[in-house]
Amino acid sequence: MFNRHRKSVDSTLRTLQNEITALRNEAHQRDADVATLRNQLHALDSRLGSADARITQMATELTNQIHELDTELERLAQTADAASAETVTELRANQVRIASEQARYAITLRHDLAELAELLRKTRT
Repeated sequence: MFNRHRKSVDSTLRTLQNEITALRNEAHQRDADVATLRNQLHALDSRLGSADARITQMATELTNQIHELDTELERLAQTADAASAETVTELRANQVRIASEQARYAITLRHDLAELAELLRKTRT
């Protein structure tokens, strides 16, 4: 009778030991997965920062070019005849359209980058 009880206890202990070992292995695997995800998030955050810096640089360059174009158009408008004045007016309209599109694209892109950054922050916690 005691022998049967001891075998049952031994069997239960072995089962528990196996389960604990399996849980430890699973915990180690999850730790490795979390470390991998952290590395990927860090790399993505770095790339996102680089993209933001590049976008800022390009937007600044485009703004400067549009400003230079405006200066040249203003100079041309002051020295132009009637036919050239019409062309200058069309160029100004196109310049305004391009500047507006550039601003819309920059705003949209910054909004998208902000959403990605927020998503990264949420996944880190």
